[in-house]
Amino acid sequence: MKIFSCTPERSNPLRVYGLLPYYDGEGFSKCHKSILEAIPRIAGLGSRSCGGRICFRTNAKTLTLHMTLAYVCYDIGISTYGCSSADIYIGSRPNAVFAGLLNPPGDMREKSGAAAVRTLPLTGEWQDITVVLPRNETVTAFSVEIDDDADIAPPTPYRNERPVVFYGSSITEGGCPTRVGCNYVSLLSNRLNIDVINYGFSGNARGDLRFAEYLLGADPSIFVYDYDHNAPTPEALAETHEPFYRRIREARPDLPIIMMTRPDFLCDEDAARRRAIVRQTYENALAAGDRLVRFIDGGTFFPPALRRDCSVDTCHPNDMGFHYMAEAVAPHILDFLEAGIR
Repeated sequence: MKIFSCTPERSNPLRVYGLLPYYDGEGFSKCHKSILEAIPRIAGLGSRSCGGRICFRTNAKTLTLHMTLAYVCYDIGISTYGCSSADIYIGSRPNAVFAGLLNPPGDMREKSGAAAVRTLPLTGEWQDITVVLPRNETVTAFSVEIDDDADIAPPTPYRNERPVVFYGSSITEGGCPTRVGCNYVSLLSNRLNIDVINYGFSGNARGDLRFAEYLLGADPSIFVYDYDHNAPTPEALAETHEPFYRRIREARPDLPIIMMTRPDFLCDEDAARRRAIVRQTYENALAAGDRLVRFIDGGTFFPPALRRDCSVDTCHPNDMGFHYMAEAVAPHILDFLEAGIR
């Protein structure tokens, strides 16, 4: 059997997407240590592999995937399948299909060093494989095992050379679908064939200007942000939302920016105040002549008759809720991509 492991070398056919800077020898982290030290409250969340994808092509007839997690964490709102498991997709995007989970054994819950193994039968024809890494965990090792007469090659590239970067709350991070590939950022990546970076931070995305500067290091092609859920109060949101936009716009006058509000299940006064603050940032941008901004009202994501059925707790979307979110965001991203943004 041939074994291929993820290593930092760029020549490795196993390509890692969505994680910055790349596999660092200690784990697959979505944030560099420098920003985790600058904003300590996101240190644990930023060390996760959330949003990461390992992609390659193979002509194997039998494929075995090996993944090791630093720790398996309990999550009150998501099962092990949704928070500690990887999703496996076979085929070229946007037509890649879900083929199963790469999940740790049930008895490894709350234990360190959990190893997940999954063997899949394939056709022997060259095809793309995409593994969407777990939301809640840090992957410390990943390898692929194939037959001696088979081979592995780099994956078919995404349509965008520079990633679409998302910044937001636990919802952006992927809470709470049944599996990681069903959160709206992952759905958009597969359906639109786009590379993405998921800077979701449960409870801790609060519009830090230091993070606005940091995320520009990913050289985004489009930026999407919706952190209003994490602002402690509407007043705190008002103090940070427009300055966050301005910091990014000053650095990148050519960057399309999509401003969203949280999924609005309850439509209460607090949500209305927050929605008005985000809309005001958008209106001010338009008044200043910015034509690369979009606003999406989270209150319009879900069909009225299904609003409460789209949530697990009147806060976080379930699979159906994330489907409708992806449907609402996709046209705006496509508009920018088709306008030549790469």
